[in-house]
Amino acid sequence: MCKGGNTLLLRTCTHELSGIDSTLVHKNVASKNHNVCYEAKLVGINGDRLTKPKKVLCYVSPKQLIIKELILKFIPKRLFTFRLCPSTKFNFQGKTVKSTEINMNSFTVDDGCQPKIELVSRERNVIAATFAQFLLKNMGGSETFKDKQDFFYHEVRKFHQKHYHEKLSMKVNREKLLDSSMKATKNFSVSDWCRNFEVSFQGEQGVDWGGLRREWFELICAQLFDAKYGLFSSFHEGQQSLVHPNPNRPSHLKLRHYEFAGKVVGKCLYESALGGTYRQLVRARFTRSFLAQVIGLRVHYKYFEQDDPDLYLSKIKYLLENNIDEIETELYFVEEQYDSSGQLNKTIELIPNGSKIRVMNSTKLQYLDALAQYKLATSIKDEMEAFLKGLNELIPDNLLSIFDENELEAFQLLLCGTGQYNLADFRAHHMVNGNSAEFRRVVGWFWAAVGNFTQEEMARLLQFTTGCSQLPPGGFRELTPRFQITAAPTFGNLPTAHTCFNQLCLPDYDCYEQFEKCLLLAISEGTEGFGMV
Repeated sequence: MCKGGNTLLLRTCTHELSGIDSTLVHKNVASKNHNVCYEAKLVGINGDRLTKPKKVLCYVSPKQLIIKELILKFIPKRLFTFRLCPSTKFNFQGKTVKSTEINMNSFTVDDGCQPKIELVSRERNVIAATFAQFLLKNMGGSETFKDKQDFFYHEVRKFHQKHYHEKLSMKVNREKLLDSSMKATKNFSVSDWCRNFEVSFQGEQGVDWGGLRREWFELICAQLFDAKYGLFSSFHEGQQSLVHPNPNRPSHLKLRHYEFAGKVVGKCLYESALGGTYRQLVRARFTRSFLAQVIGLRVHYKYFEQDDPDLYLSKIKYLLENNIDEIETELYFVEEQYDSSGQLNKTIELIPNGSKIRVMNSTKLQYLDALAQYKLATSIKDEMEAFLKGLNELIPDNLLSIFDENELEAFQLLLCGTGQYNLADFRAHHMVNGNSAEFRRVVGWFWAAVGNFTQEEMARLLQFTTGCSQLPPGGFRELTPRFQITAAPTFGNLPTAHTCFNQLCLPDYDCYEQFEKCLLLAISEGTEGFGMV
């Protein structure tokens, strides 16, 4: 058996190729005309054998595998399209179907989102090896996450090399941030989205040297992705809850808001690709199933464990650990939805005729995957498509698909940075400007206070000083410019900050208690707005 979407496929298929076929594969990948086509027969769909095999053509390109049927022998009709990404799997069945001329090799193609198909073709190994070579080429020739990240950033910069990063003024209303931001960017072209936003807030002082831009990103991400605003929601309550598109969102939030959210995330990824002071993180923590769909992966029941732990513990885990055939309550391939008063609202069939098909122990995994497909994917299909439409305007989907399922947490870090703060990392990667005895005493108080900070207080300190509550994936070491602690020429005042330079300015104080009180007050009350600075 040979499985696709990883280097195992490439090694196995290459080993089975003849010298002529190996040359052909390399020629396919090197050719500028990516119209590689091979004949095959479609013999099965979703495990069901066709009464009569269909003659089809398999087109392999750097972006997709397309299966077409010829109508009247010359009109091509598209039957299936599989994205060229790690979630598209090949399975080799062996030489099972005999032709009068040659043994034709059988294989299946499955992406977990559409029906699995079974094909036979004498060019099976060439098709699979060409697919695998294209996939590896798309990933920059490496499967380590660091190499993929570097390749991803390089390709994003290359994709937008004709778009200049010159300044573009944008004025927004802090009180109506989402509406005013969408209005300000309504007619933006892709080129405009790639420019360096110079943000100003109506009625406020402040020149944007980078700090206001970072504050705008932080605030707009909160409006888009914080569950309390309704565009995204959590499956359960809690500060660490992951967010997911909300199919039951308030009526004033439309699909265009998801498209805008996608553009904002794309903008953040583009800015991060530029690096240095432009790096911009998304203030959010997304569900694994949402991220999986962003990078083109299949959704399955295992995502419930992190995305919806309450459902996992109350239902999924129970079904996995018990014999369904021995349970008195009958379970069918349906999902029941209830309203807020507990009344049954509607029943959704998870598969065709699901209300008539009982779940057996032998089919419980199929049921759980169908449940995951509905709750995590189908129910947010429109929202997901709108989000991806916005995202793909700046970030091509073939670049997103280089990441695989084992890298979802790393992709979350690339996108959102880390919300975990390490004091030793902080102390090892900062700068101090000032050398008086009084200031050295204040710096000592600062480390004593920070050592007692909660994660929330640490986030507020970062927000106050840098304009962003998240750290880059590498922590304080990757913060640009480096976090600076500077002596302020005042006594007893509140600390101030220059977010453009990641600079915290500390006055002198009579005692530690006075210093701690002022620091906590500053980071709690002064994290938004530049009018007071």
